[in-house]
Amino acid sequence: MGRNITYDLKHILSGFLTASMLLMLCNMIKTDHIDPLLGNFSIQPITPNNGTKSSSGKRFLTSSDPWGLNKTKEVLNPCWRKSTNSKPQESRGLIFVTLAQDPEYYVSQIATAVVVAKYLGATLVIPNIRQSESGQKRKFGEIYDLEKFTASLDEKVATQAMDSQFAETSNQRVTTVRVPNMVSKEFVKSNIEPIFKTTRNLRLFVYFPSSMKQKRMNPYACLGMFDTLMLRPELQESIDSMIGTLKTLNPNSEGRFVAVDYKAVEAMQPGSSSFDANEIASFMKKIGFENKTTVYLTLNGWHTSIEHFRNVFPNTFTKDAIIPADEKSKFLDPGRPELKQIIDFYVSSAADVYVPTSSNVFSDNVIARRIGSGKTQVLVPTNRSSLSAEDYIPPYISKSKHWAYSCFCS
Repeated sequence: MGRNITYDLKHILSGFLTASMLLMLCNMIKTDHIDPLLGNFSIQPITPNNGTKSSSGKRFLTSSDPWGLNKTKEVLNPCWRKSTNSKPQESRGLIFVTLAQDPEYYVSQIATAVVVAKYLGATLVIPNIRQSESGQKRKFGEIYDLEKFTASLDEKVATQAMDSQFAETSNQRVTTVRVPNMVSKEFVKSNIEPIFKTTRNLRLFVYFPSSMKQKRMNPYACLGMFDTLMLRPELQESIDSMIGTLKTLNPNSEGRFVAVDYKAVEAMQPGSSSFDANEIASFMKKIGFENKTTVYLTLNGWHTSIEHFRNVFPNTFTKDAIIPADEKSKFLDPGRPELKQIIDFYVSSAADVYVPTSSNVFSDNVIARRIGSGKTQVLVPTNRSSLSAEDYIPPYISKSKHWAYSCFCS
């Protein structure tokens, strides 16, 4: 039996050597005769999301740069600082304004009040802020830097740091007038001044007639819009800390993040044209955002409607994740809803990319602030089939038609 095993091993070894010699012979034939005919042919791997290479080495992109890293950033300078150098006249009366409960309206209301006060030659009384409870108001200085507010208007528009309720009761008559957002000098002169001459004290009710992205701004409105509202230093420090946290939550994000203005479906108005979370996720994926992208949603808390979104973009966060632990009780206080919206406003303004999902005052003012700071990568979801992010930059950005552009000079 031992002789049989030895015999079998010899046969196996002999077969192995024969096969090796055949392989060597085939390789020699291929090298000498076949490879010269094929030239430098090689198969290029397909790279997902980044496109494929042709034989010439050129890359055909399936999507453009969604971060806008290759865009030429235009440096803009404030035009209004050159145009608002006239000193205020001696005060002819007082202008009052109570800011809405929702902070998204603050900047527009202040800008309108500055214009009215300037063209009436009146003193703008430091505003107060309406609270959710009927009749209750919060002081302006609890959120904004009072000294910077008055300094920004100094020698341009007269301001008076008095308690507005005291100011109202100490004067004989205060008349409420309706004023459209972004009011013009002509409107003030023809519609408001006649009333002002009889009462000398007006309370402004600012209303928002429609989207005004293409309207040219008055220089005093630009002053009110971009130079007056500065957060209290400690509040600004907290917001900056949250933005810094968002940049570091995902070590693979290179410090970049996308802000998406998204409210849960239940919170949307009937007939709203807003996109739902699934559609937004598909849109972002289509134009080239990777799964590891850091995303901030302007959503209060968590909601089942964004579970699919979170599956597509696991590094998705709401404000609950970025508020410092020792400040959660303050920023998430149900009695102070304005603080949550302030977080949304400043985080959305600071994001590398902003995705508005509906047309509203919040997004309009966020976009204005982004234009002023040069962060013009704004992408609006639509049902187009294009894979290029550039095709989703709205015309009011690509063609500089947004009203904010009229406040800046290149």
